Amino acid sequence: MVAPVAVVTDSTADLPRELVESLGLRVVPLSVTFGDRTEISGVTLQPEDFYARLENAVRMPTTSQPSPAWFEEAYADCADDGHQQVVSVHCSAALSGTVSLARDRAKHAALPVEVVDTKLVGGALGLAALAAHQVAERGGSVAQVVAAVERIRKQALGLLVVDTLEYLKRGGRLTGAQAMVGTALKVKPILHLTPEGTVEVRERTRTWTRAMDRCVALVSEVAAGRPVDLVVVHALAPERAGELWQRLDAEVEVAGRVEALIGPIVGTHVGPGAIGVAAVPAQGSAV
Repeated sequence: MVAPVAVVTDSTADLPRELVESLGLRVVPLSVTFGDRTEISGVTLQPEDFYARLENAVRMPTTSQPSPAWFEEAYADCADDGHQQVVSVHCSAALSGTVSLARDRAKHAALPVEVVDTKLVGGALGLAALAAHQVAERGGSVAQVVAAVERIRKQALGLLVVDTLEYLKRGGRLTGAQAMVGTALKVKPILHLTPEGTVEVRERTRTWTRAMDRCVALVSEVAAGRPVDLVVVHALAPERAGELWQRLDAEVEVAGRVEALIGPIVGTHVGPGAIGVAAVPAQGSAV
């Protein structure tokens, strides 16, 4: 039996391809441009290849919202598969025009589409998409699916530690002053998602060890003794990801876990070596 509601998200959720395919989750891809060549995240350009291109790029690549055709196809596929409605769950409107485009294309879809600005990105958006999909697969209504997304938005912690703030500064996601301070002090800044859906420096640490300590402590605060769903992401830093998992497993009860490589869109803005974690109190594990 086909679930009444389908869930659509976008490639900034950075969910592993195998997981997306196993769930049948529809992911609309954003694009990244190197010079005069535009690649489609996860379609014509895979994360591993992206970082090799980034390392050799003369100029910083730029990112852009999905082509309207990708939304049209995703919504049409939902209708063709027998779904009655769609909840379209996307990255923060403060960071991308994806939500605006989704709302525009939703007006022309063959079935009703509810577009949600999660005010999230990366692993936290992945948690929201997975929670929405879980409720939808159980036969939940649009209101129930949206409520699952809103729970993640309100409760999720999204953290990212980068080697340098230079990529975020170049991409316009941080002010020059913020980047200058981070570079001048040679720190490992911990970035976080604000309630408004922006990315800001939450803390400045001197070493990776201290940065991981603080990330684990902050996740522990969110857990507050309860099991948590976790997503750990990294930009070609599997050893750091492994170390972070060890520290997390020692401090919190993990109900659901996902590990993923940061894709081309988020990777353009954080650069290689970055590592992040998204956490939310478990409520019938979404992952």
